[in-house]
Amino acid sequence: MADKRSAAHHDAKEYGTFNSQDLRDSKNEKQQALDSYMNATGRGVPCRFEVDRDAMTQVLLDNVSPPLGSLNSFNEKFQAAFRNNVMVSCECIGNFMQKAFPILRWLPDYSIKNDLFLDVLTGLTLLILHVPQGMAYAQLASVSPIYGLYTSFYPVLIYILLGTSKHVSIGTFAISSLLAGTEVDFIYQQEKLTYDHMAATMNASALANTTLLPTDGLPIVHDKIHIAMILTFMVGILQTAMGLCRMGYLTSFMSDEMISAFITGTVIHILTSQIKPFTGANITKISGPFNVILTWISFFQTLESVNYIVLLLSTCSLVFLIVVKELINGVALKNSKVPIPAELILVVAGTLISKYMCLHECYDVEVVGLTPLGLKEPDLPPFELVPKVLTSSMILSIICAATTLSMVLIYAKKHEYEVDTNQELVAYGVGGIFSSFFFCFPSCGSLSRTAMQESSGGKTQISSLVSCALMLVVLLVLGPQFEPLPSCVLSAIIVMSLKSMLMYFGDLKRAWFSSKIDASVWIVTFLSVVVLDMDYGLIIGILFSLITVLFRSQYPETCLLGNLPGTELYRCVGKYPNVTEIPGVKIFHFGASIYFGNREYFRSQIFHHVSFQQSSLAEAQIKYQNVRAEQGEKSKIVEDDDHLPFSDYKYDYLKVIILELSAVGYMDSGGISMLLQIMREFAVNNIMIYLSCVQEPVLESLERQGFFNSVSKEFLFPTVHDAVLYAKSECFES
Repeated sequence: MADKRSAAHHDAKEYGTFNSQDLRDSKNEKQQALDSYMNATGRGVPCRFEVDRDAMTQVLLDNVSPPLGSLNSFNEKFQAAFRNNVMVSCECIGNFMQKAFPILRWLPDYSIKNDLFLDVLTGLTLLILHVPQGMAYAQLASVSPIYGLYTSFYPVLIYILLGTSKHVSIGTFAISSLLAGTEVDFIYQQEKLTYDHMAATMNASALANTTLLPTDGLPIVHDKIHIAMILTFMVGILQTAMGLCRMGYLTSFMSDEMISAFITGTVIHILTSQIKPFTGANITKISGPFNVILTWISFFQTLESVNYIVLLLSTCSLVFLIVVKELINGVALKNSKVPIPAELILVVAGTLISKYMCLHECYDVEVVGLTPLGLKEPDLPPFELVPKVLTSSMILSIICAATTLSMVLIYAKKHEYEVDTNQELVAYGVGGIFSSFFFCFPSCGSLSRTAMQESSGGKTQISSLVSCALMLVVLLVLGPQFEPLPSCVLSAIIVMSLKSMLMYFGDLKRAWFSSKIDASVWIVTFLSVVVLDMDYGLIIGILFSLITVLFRSQYPETCLLGNLPGTELYRCVGKYPNVTEIPGVKIFHFGASIYFGNREYFRSQIFHHVSFQQSSLAEAQIKYQNVRAEQGEKSKIVEDDDHLPFSDYKYDYLKVIILELSAVGYMDSGGISMLLQIMREFAVNNIMIYLSCVQEPVLESLERQGFFNSVSKEFLFPTVHDAVLYAKSECFES
């Protein structure tokens, strides 16, 4: 061992900077070359960190710095968790209340002087958006516009108490409304068809039996709002369960590209759903796979049914919104934080024009219709529909949670405050459960309102409280005044609100240049959403995203490493021409954990790199260095006699392979057995394998699986450079 250490010190002078005395006396040639290189590239001479130590194996390192034993046994962890989470004290109760109701944390410190004015102003701005968007998105949800106003009121109250974000605006949103409307229409049509079939059967029986009433035994056809209520209830239950079970991390399985593509695909669905109200054409509503394609085909087949008065109103409304929001507000917002309320002006103007020109009676323009005054008494959702809405509720709960959490995290990061994703899920869920008894459809965070709330200077959720107070006035006083409002005006508002979501198209270009795999996730998800349907697209997008992750872990980056002269740094020989390989030594880097799914790839890549990617210097060593034929002493690295065949590979000039495992986070039993097999195969040709940069979890796994019963710890090294110095001493030992 002493001779090896001496040889390692000798090689340190040539390949590294372990021996600092020589550096203090004079620069060696490789250091001068490095200085010249750094000066030539304009980077200056780097700082030199001189390390004076022996090359270390893992055994020596453990002797110098022995690891601690396991201090946290299961019993200790259980007792600590019990003390921290179960034992009750006054302080514990107070912390629990503040965690369950985050408003108790920030409200006592609320600054009336600094924040109240901006919050009130923001609350007024939010109301201006809530009213037209709530009525418009209710149309997407296939319910009366008044229920959109309810959805802009009740869930917001709950979020003020339970939410942790200062800027997100909860209420109606295009994606959640459309998904809810699709499910509401589907269940309603199913019940209607069942009712009609049963009614026809009962009527036929009544003709033969006069004592049987035609209405006896007919199934119930629920109102669309009641179907929306049970959908809201189930979404709330699922989101609350996710929050209580600390499952906020599940939304991380939805990649940015997948969410972007899903939102963009949903925009196509929303635009398609607005063909009928925007044009007044007589189009049959189609749901299920290929509904977008079939709807557009139906539209072009029924062009003669377009109501040109409706189309004119829609076009004028859309042009008005574009001019005010994109041109006038673009200039006005430079001097004021409060934009011109284009949507509210359009709703008021559309209502007045429709009322005094009798558009519904004279020109068959569809209007909002009956809008009750005040708040309705709470009612129970139809719980018998739970089995029918369970699947769609799961999809809706995930989409609403992921969409809202993405906004919450963006603005929390921008304004540097903390949010609790699990508490956020609880807030969404409890808001959904509560609002489901008050005739609401599923709510979600709104992109446009959240951006407006933040840009208007809103500081806290007091702005949402102000908006709720003003919404209550609208519900109690102004509701019936919107009855003459044309539906095409609301359709124009919906179409205009999609502008912000259309910006996600740009993510495809960014993904394409950054990673073709990420771009493929975007394309597959988008096409699945548009061609099939939103629920199918979501499932396919998630599955395809996970497949790409699996693909990347199965086929990670692999390369050989070379030494940057005069340093202890090692880089990929294929990318950096100024690095050199060590004669007789190959340093192999594997860029992922090693498990049953990629162990064969791990083996094949080692053989491929050391067989076919040799440098000219290494190939020249065959003629001059230690040519050992098939005789020779058995390698020290394997202690048993069971060797596997080595195929047709020839490694006469190769002495040591160093596996650089810094990117390997874990090894399962299959990966460890494959590593042992590889070491045995190379040992047949007297090639030793060293392990370097082994992470602690991998080291513990090797210990537990008995790896060191066959392999000595003397061949484990904390760094690549330690392994290189040790390998050079071994190569030139004789």
